[in-house]
This record gives sequence, structure tokens and C-alpha cells, in this order.
Amino acid sequence: MKDIIWYTPTRQADGSYTVTAKASDHENADGKYEAQVFYVDAQGQNKFVKKAFINYTATKPANAVAADLTITKSEKDGTFTITAKNLQGFDGYKEVKIPFWSHANGMKDIIWYTPTRQADGSYTVTAKASDHENADGKYEAQVFYVDAKGQNKFVKKAFIDYTASKPSADLIITKSEKDGTFTITAKNLQGFDGYKEVKIPFWSHANGMKDIIWYTPTRQADGSYTVTAKASDHENADGKYEAQVFYVDAQGQNKFVKKAFIDYENQSRPTGTLLIQNNNKDTGTFDVIIKDVYSPKGVQTVQVPTWSDKDGQDDIRWYEATRQANGDYKVSVKASDHKNSTGKYHVHLYYIQNDGSRIGIGTTTTDVEVRNAMTKTQASIKNVNATNGTYTVAVDQAPQGRQIKNIRVAAWSKAHQENLYWYSATPTGMHTEITVSANNHGNEAGNYTTHVYVDYKDGGVEGFNLGQTALSPRNQKVNPQTTYYSQRDPRWAGKWYGVSNMDQSGCVPTSLAMAFTDILGKEVLPTTIADYLYYNTNSFNKIAVAGTDADGLVAATKNWGLTSQMLTGKDAIAATLVSGKHVLAAVEESIFINAPYTHEIVLQGYDNGKTYVRDPFNAANNGWHSIDYIFSVKSTDPIDAKLGSPFFSVFA
Repeated sequence: MKDIIWYTPTRQADGSYTVTAKASDHENADGKYEAQVFYVDAQGQNKFVKKAFINYTATKPANAVAADLTITKSEKDGTFTITAKNLQGFDGYKEVKIPFWSHANGMKDIIWYTPTRQADGSYTVTAKASDHENADGKYEAQVFYVDAKGQNKFVKKAFIDYTASKPSADLIITKSEKDGTFTITAKNLQGFDGYKEVKIPFWSHANGMKDIIWYTPTRQADGSYTVTAKASDHENADGKYEAQVFYVDAQGQNKFVKKAFIDYENQSRPTGTLLIQNNNKDTGTFDVIIKDVYSPKGVQTVQVPTWSDKDGQDDIRWYEATRQANGDYKVSVKASDHKNSTGKYHVHLYYIQNDGSRIGIGTTTTDVEVRNAMTKTQASIKNVNATNGTYTVAVDQAPQGRQIKNIRVAAWSKAHQENLYWYSATPTGMHTEITVSANNHGNEAGNYTTHVYVDYKDGGVEGFNLGQTALSPRNQKVNPQTTYYSQRDPRWAGKWYGVSNMDQSGCVPTSLAMAFTDILGKEVLPTTIADYLYYNTNSFNKIAVAGTDADGLVAATKNWGLTSQMLTGKDAIAATLVSGKHVLAAVEESIFINAPYTHEIVLQGYDNGKTYVRDPFNAANNGWHSIDYIFSVKSTDPIDAKLGSPFFSVFA
């Protein structure tokens, strides 16, 4: 309807109305034409009556004006090439004009281009989408010639659909919670043509953007942009942080490109959480659980001074907490050790740091009652020595209670009681102690379940479930297996998968191959695992940084019919190694790998706090290494620790 003309017809003698229209007033278009008839009522409103159609093909004279008009595009470069060729009937013309515009902007961006004549007689011009507001959608070109009288004469039109290439970048945040810093990198920048500069705003979600800082990153030799932010400039907030990357365009406007997130826990200050559990009102006992134990100076000892509100601190006792398999610390408190006082108890938490200094961390209180001390037998666990693999079961006969004939203790650590051992003792007084030792249970590390059965002289039996106690005896040696593969083996070192090859990024497939071959008793090559990871998952060499993420390790283990289990603490790792299982460990800057990369190694075997390492990149590192050292250089890269920890046991 762009060529619509509202005609006023002439009334004829017979009452009809007639008008003659010229095709030239309608761009000489071929095809269907439409006419409608309206009458104008007394209020001046147009009222539709009827429509009619007719097909029309213009008769072209021998010297009719004609041309072929084509448009090609490069969405990557944001350009259009418009060509008019096979020109006919242009005799006596002065010049050729090509108007071009986007439909999205309704001709507001129209530009009348003067194309350049080519050797073959065609005319060509290149238009930039940026001169048309980078609009998406349909674009239109028309070709006109200017006749001898200076009039523009329409010849042909053409159309093309276009989608502007959007600016893109990879945005990565890495962190050092130890140093309290973040490194933010924008790389693989595309579509930033004509930009003035790059900006990276960064803030903590905890502060609701109140701490936002707009950083100007530094351009690197590879074209990426990097900036280091300090947590102290963002109020040292814990939790989620967000970075975004913008470029500033030629008009000085900020244009958003990408966002990224990272979780952060401030490790520049000591942390610890006090919890009271198992408060038994009958026996006057409770457990103190300490979670999130950390100090930047290191924690040598966890102390829990405890006293009752009665008579001040006359019954204060400084407890030394015992580390549990899950990394928590635990103290068991009995009212009998505090003059059997009842009421409010005060519990404080202190750390003895590695430099010998003591620092207070927190406090809490709890209420204690002793309802059964005089009439009921009491059973408890004390003197836990996790590294020696021992603890004591204490049984106290109530002064006014039943007389004890014999005490039996059942203890085990395996799920199906395979290492169950029974202890027995005859009391010689009101208080009896029985020592439980891991030596009687296969020297296994783990959580020991303890059940106590008291046989009374009146023939009755009473049972006590004392829960679980973590032991990690470290005085036994477990020899490792010997399968070794190198990711640098000439047979496969140069084999490429996606963004890298086995030599540079094959540590996880090679480490898995060593473990699988040991466990399954048959050869499993590194390339067999690499093929599976690359062609069946998105975890290997398909991300911006070469390597395998934790999801890939878990998926490959499952595919070979084995089981993987994430390990979060040193004691859990030691216990797993003592049991003879393999542990795959991702480490960062250390004797095994240079910064900023991370590396996968295989751990197996145990000997007095050390484990045997098989390094797929450097066989010179193969040998016994301290578990404490390996744990201290654990990878904090989100790729390795995305499931919570970079340590995984693998077993059948």
C-alpha cells in the first residue's frame, strides 16, 4: 500500500462514478491491483462499501528501463553489498542512485548512496549496518536513475533479512580466599568494533551493589582484559560476587556484554561455629560441636573452656577438642566433671594458633539437668585419641541403682559389622573403664559405633547406644599398586581433543586410567577414557580453559562400573587411603604444577601420614608425599572443586 492513491471519480450520466489510473503512478508494478469504494457520510466519515481486484502485467517497450538488483550481507562484518547490473534503457541518464534503509526504523535511517560504476557496467556500493542503527530485520534497497531533466526514475527494488552480530566475550573470575583477591578476565572479545574502552563493574550480593566499583581493566598481549579486585574494597563480604563486562561505544554509551559469578568466603579472619548437641537431661551430659574451624595463622589446638554459672568459675575446665572425620571438632561435657552443678553452663571457644598465640572465637550457653545420676547407670565415651585409634568407654554404677555384674561392649566401623569386636569387663567398684582400640578392628579408620550392654546381678540387661566416634589410626602401612601411565607418552601425547591435546590437558583421563587399571585388573588406556569424556560429555576440553571438570571424573567412573565419593577433609582422605582405596586429587601451584594451572594426580597407599603419588605429567614426582602437604595445595579452581571438593575416592 506504499503506492496507494485516493482518487476522486467523476459522476456519469447513468449515476455511476469512473476514474482512470495510470500504472506509472504505481511504480509500474506487475501483479494484483486492488480498488475499494467508499462514500463520505454527513459527518465526513469514510464508509467502506466494496472492493475489487485485477491482475496486471505492464507492457514493456523495446527500450524499457530494467536492471537486476541484488543485496549480499556479512553479519560478522555488519555490511551489505548492493549491486545493480544488466542495466537497460538508461539512455541519456546522468547518474545512478541507490536508497537503502531498514524496515525496523521506518525509513528514518534511509541513506541515498551513489554507487560506483564497475568495469562490467554494473554499479556497486557497500553499506554498513552501523549507519542504519544496527537494526535487525528486513532491509530494502531501490535503484533509480536520474534522467536528462534531473528527475529520479524508479527501476527496481530488493530486500534482505539481517541479524546484527552481537558483541560477546568470555568472562572468568578466579579467587584467592587466602589473599582476599579476585582476578577478573574478559577474553575472546568479538563485535567490539569502534569501542573506546572496556569497563568491569564488580560487587558483592550481600551488600546489594552498595560496594560496586567500576574497574578499568588492563589490555593484555593476547587481547584479553584483566583486573584484580580486593575483597577489602568490598567490605570483605562473604557470599556471591558478580562481575559484568561492558564496552564503551563510539557514542560513549556503556554496552552490556556478559556477566559472571563467584562464591567467596573471607579467610582473612578466624572462623568457628559453636553448637550444643545431645543435651541429655537425665545424665547431665552434652556435646560441643565446633564447625568451620579456620585461622589465617593456622590452628594448632581447639580449646573449649566450660563452667557452670553456680559459684562463678570454681568448676572451670579447659577441654581440648578432638577433630572428627568430617573436619568438625568435638568435646563431650559431663556435669560430674563440674561438681555435678546444674543450671546454666558457659561454653567459650579459643584457638591456639601456629604462632603460639591464643585468640577468642565465640561463646554460647546451655542449661544442664541431672535427673538420673543417683538411680540410673551411666555410660559414656572419653579419652578419644583419633590418631592412636583408641577411646575409653566409661560405665558408672548409680549409688542408689541396680548392682552391675558384668559389662559388655560391642564396637565396629564397617557398614555390615565385618570388623565387630566384643570387649568384656567385670566391675571392681562404682566406676569401670574399657579401652577400645582400632587394633582389634583391622586398624580401620572411620566412625566407630559403640553399644554397651550392662548385665545386672538381678538378671536384667540394659543397653546403651553411645553413637559414633571418629578414629583415624596412622600407624599402619598400606602399599600402593604400581600401574603407571604418562600423559606425555609419545603414543598419545599429540592427540588433540577440542581445545588442547593429551600432553597439555590429559591429566584426568591418564589418572583415571591408572586407577581403573589397578581396580579392574585389566588394561584401560588414557585415550580410551579421553575418547569417552570428549565424545559423551561436555566435561573435557569443551570449556574456555582446557582440562576436565569434576563432573567428568564422576561420569567416567560410573561408566566403567565403579563408584566415586567426594572427600572433604584430611582425615577422610587418610582413612580412605588406609583402607586401600585410590584417591584422585586436583592440586594447584606446588611441586606438581606451576601457577596458574591445576593438575590431577593419583594417591594410593599409606605410611605414617604419607601417601604414594603417581604424577601423570612428571614421573620424577612419583613417590611418598605428605598428605598434609597435598591437602594444603588442593585446587580451588571452580572446575576442579565444582562439586565441593577436589578430592575423590574411586573404588569397586
